[in-house]
Amino acid sequence: MNERDTRALREIVRLCDSGARLADRGQDWYYADELNTPGLAAESIIIKIGENVARVSAEVMDAHPDVPWSSIKRMRDRLAHEATDYGAVWDTLVADLPRIRAAVQAIVD
Repeated sequence: MNERDTRALREIVRLCDSGARLADRGQDWYYADELNTPGLAAESIIIKIGENVARVSAEVMDAHPDVPWSSIKRMRDRLAHEATDYGAVWDTLVADLPRIRAAVQAIVD
């Protein structure tokens, strides 16, 4: 694993931790803001995770097929280029990011 991979993987873990802090505030908080600030923040975190996945080498991805690399990239593309479903963003925040974090942290370790 090269330095670029290491930096990207560590950033993915950091972003997943940020997502967990948002999720810890609860679903009511997430939906209550009339400006959708929590949803926009969560969307940005997921997009940034996808951007960092794009920096991970094919060798690392091939060595760790348990990480849903292509699904992460597809979600990034969907959020960046289509209308956003903030319910799906919430679901990603609470269901997917903890699993992604654990898998990526295992690679870093």
